[in-house]
Amino acid sequence: MYRRAIIGRDEALMERIKHLLDLQEVMSQAKRLEDEKQKIPLEAADLKKLFEEKEAEFLAADKEFQALKTQRMEKEREIEEERDKVEKAKSKLMSIKTNKEYYAMLKEIDGTRRSNTTREDELLSLLAKYEESEKLLAERKAELDDVAGKYRERMTEITARMGSFDADIENILARKGEIAAKLDKGLVSRFETIFERREGVAIASAVNCSCTACNMNISPQLFNLLQREEKIHTCPNCNRIIYFEMPVDEEAG
Repeated sequence: MYRRAIIGRDEALMERIKHLLDLQEVMSQAKRLEDEKQKIPLEAADLKKLFEEKEAEFLAADKEFQALKTQRMEKEREIEEERDKVEKAKSKLMSIKTNKEYYAMLKEIDGTRRSNTTREDELLSLLAKYEESEKLLAERKAELDDVAGKYRERMTEITARMGSFDADIENILARKGEIAAKLDKGLVSRFETIFERREGVAIASAVNCSCTACNMNISPQLFNLLQREEKIHTCPNCNRIIYFEMPVDEEAG
């Protein structure tokens, strides 16, 4: 655009236009890099989702395993307590003096043994579930560890790439600062506002009474002012900064 020579124009104005065009270029580069950087974490979205699913499955399996473990320990405690009761009852048999008391104690021992047999059957059933749950928990942990490893590797790669983007963006912003230092602060602030509001295009050329950014016509009077005046003008349609650019055929002539 600007780099075509424009005969008869004020050099100071055209130097400002040049700086604005350079500013737009570096701001566009920074914006492109920032947009690309923001997309990088999405590359791990599939693995993140899978990791969260595997983590939920592991936690559910662990919860069930811990519940069965508690039930097993409780059942083993009950059985041990009843066995102790049987042993204590047996030790008292020798001190019992009447047949009635003796047979009552035998009945109590037999009832305790029967109850314990039922508890032992329940424990065996519980142990089968416990072992199955323990096996499932190990499988879920192995799956989680595998996905977690892949997710960590992907995030390490992403972090490195984002760091590279940050370095590039920092260099570009430093260049932006250098260019902006050559311009009035108010103009730079206004330029940045237009850049944000107008999809990254804050300055455009005007050719043949038309703004090349919005493709809308501007008045002949304004077009003439762009060619003569030593001040910055904006497009009345899109509010972008505009400058006169000589048509290619006229320049060649």
